Amino acid sequence: MALCGVYLAARRSRAAKLVYGLTGRISPMRDASWQSVACCCVGAACLLFAPLATASCHRGEVKTHKEPAATAVTVEVVHPERRNITRTVGQPSFVEAYERASIYPKVTSYIERWYVDIGDKVKRGQVLADLFAPEIVEDYRTKAATVQFDKQQVQWAIEQVKVAKADVQAAAAILARYEAQVVRWDVQVKRLRRETERGVVDPQVLLESENQLRASIASRASAVADLESKKAAYERSKVAVDVAKARLGMAISDWRRQGAWVGYLKLYAPFNGIIEARNANTGDFVLPRLGDPTADKHAPHMAPGKTAAPVYVVVRTDVVRVFVDIPEADAAYVKRGSKASVLVKAFRDQPITAAVTRTSWALNDTSRTLRAEIDLDNTNIPKQYRDLGSHQMVSVGDPHTSTQILPGMYAYGTVVIERPNAMVVPEDAIVHVGGKDYCWFYQNGKAVRVEIETGISDSKWTEVLNRRVSVPGPHIGGNQAWNGIYPGFFGRPGPLEEGAAAETVFWKPLDGSERVIVGDFSNLSQEAPVQVRLTASVTSQPHANPASGTTLSKIKYNLAHK
Repeated sequence: MALCGVYLAARRSRAAKLVYGLTGRISPMRDASWQSVACCCVGAACLLFAPLATASCHRGEVKTHKEPAATAVTVEVVHPERRNITRTVGQPSFVEAYERASIYPKVTSYIERWYVDIGDKVKRGQVLADLFAPEIVEDYRTKAATVQFDKQQVQWAIEQVKVAKADVQAAAAILARYEAQVVRWDVQVKRLRRETERGVVDPQVLLESENQLRASIASRASAVADLESKKAAYERSKVAVDVAKARLGMAISDWRRQGAWVGYLKLYAPFNGIIEARNANTGDFVLPRLGDPTADKHAPHMAPGKTAAPVYVVVRTDVVRVFVDIPEADAAYVKRGSKASVLVKAFRDQPITAAVTRTSWALNDTSRTLRAEIDLDNTNIPKQYRDLGSHQMVSVGDPHTSTQILPGMYAYGTVVIERPNAMVVPEDAIVHVGGKDYCWFYQNGKAVRVEIETGISDSKWTEVLNRRVSVPGPHIGGNQAWNGIYPGFFGRPGPLEEGAAAETVFWKPLDGSERVIVGDFSNLSQEAPVQVRLTASVTSQPHANPASGTTLSKIKYNLAHK
C-alpha cells in the first residue's frame, strides 16, 4: 500500500505524463482507474510483470481523436490564351549535290581516249571519253551498206513499174488495132452477103472476107489477154516497189540501232556539272554495269563488293540539297515553303536562311520521320564576305567552279514550325502521367485533374487541342444530339473507360474561360477544396491575338487561406 501511495502522489508528475498521458486526457473515472492501476502495479512489482499489467489496464480506457481541419493550398491560375507557337526542329545532315550520275559503259570495250579529269567543269553532251570496240563499228558499216543496197532495189522496182506501165499501154494499142479490124471485116462480110444474094459478087469473095473477120476476132481476143497480162505485171511491179521500200525501212532501222551501239562508244556528260571521280585510263578494259574491273580498290565510288568502279562520276553543284528528317509529331506542320536554315560549319559560321523546297509527303516506315529537302543556290555567292565567327574572310577558292558549298560537307538543318492562333497554356501547367497529359483545373472551389490532348510546344507554351469531358448516360449518337442536351457542347466522342458504362467520354476544345493551375502540384489531390482570392495581378506583358488583332494578358490568381 505504501507503493500505491507513492504512485498516486506522483501520478500527475512529468514521468506519469510521459507514461500515461499519450492522449492528453484522463478518464472521468480516474479515481477508480488509478486505484486499479495501483493494485496492478503492486502485483506487477511482486511478480516482476509490471509492463504486462500496465498494458492490460489501458484496454478499458476510451480514447478520442480530433481530425485537423483541411488546409487549402496556395497555387496560381491562368486562363488559356491564343498565341503564335513557333518551334524549331533541327537534325544533323550533310550536303548532297542536286544531281549525281555514275557513268558506266553500255558495251564491252576498251578506253581509247579520255578527255576530262576530276575537277573539270563539263557541259551537257560533252564527250568525256572514247571507247574502242571494232566489231561494233564493222557491223555498223555492214548495216550502212545494206541500206544503200536496199535503196537501189527500191529505185530498180520503181523503174520496173514504169516498164510495166509502158507494156500495158502497148498492149492496149494492139487491142485497139484488132478491134478496128474486126469492125472493118464485119461490115465487109455483111455487104458481101447482100451482094452475093443478088448474084453480083462471087461467093468465093464472101468466104475470103468471112475468114478475115474470124482472124481479126481471134487476134482481138489474143490482144485482150495480152493486155490483162501486162496489167497484172504492172500491179506486181508496184507491189515490188512497196516490198523494196519496206526492206529499206527495215535496213534503215537496223542501221540506226547499230548506230546507237556505235554511239555508246562515246561517254557523254548527262548535265552541266563537275567531274567528281575518274577511273578511265587509256587501254582499260571496261564492262557494262561494272565499269572498270581493274580500278584500285581505294578508288572513289567503288561498286558494292569492291569489284568495279564507274568510269566517271559527274555532279551538279549549282544547286545543293540538305536533308532534314522531321519527327512524326511535327510532320503535319512542315510543308513546302516552311522557314528553314542551314549551318555548314566548313563553309561559314553563320546559318544560311532558306526554306523547305519539298517534302516526301509520306513518313518513313522505319524511322517514322518525314524527309524534308532544302535546296541552296550554290552559284550566286558573293566572292567575298565577312563572318562573325572564326572564318573572318572567305573567298571563292576556284573561279572555275564558282561554288563554295561542297557536296559531302556536314550540315545542320533547322526547320521552323509555326502554329498561328493556337490555344496554349504554360508548359509548367502540363502533367505527364503514364503516357498521357493532364492539367489541373480550378472548378467550383476544387482542384480537378483533367486529361487533355496537346499539340506542339515551344518549351514555354504548349498547345492544348481538347480536354476530356464525361457526359452522364450512354451516347445517343451525334454531337448535335448532345448539343441539344448540353447547349454549346461540341466535341468528338472518345472510348468508354472500363467500368464506366453509365457515362460517355467526349473531347472538347478549350474556349479560354477555363482556369488552369500552374506551379507545384505535389500538394494537390483530386477534388481537393481550395479557396480563391483574386489579386488581379498581370504578371506578363501583353501578347497580340493574331486572330482578332486585340491584346491578351496572362492574369494570375492566388489561392490562399481565408
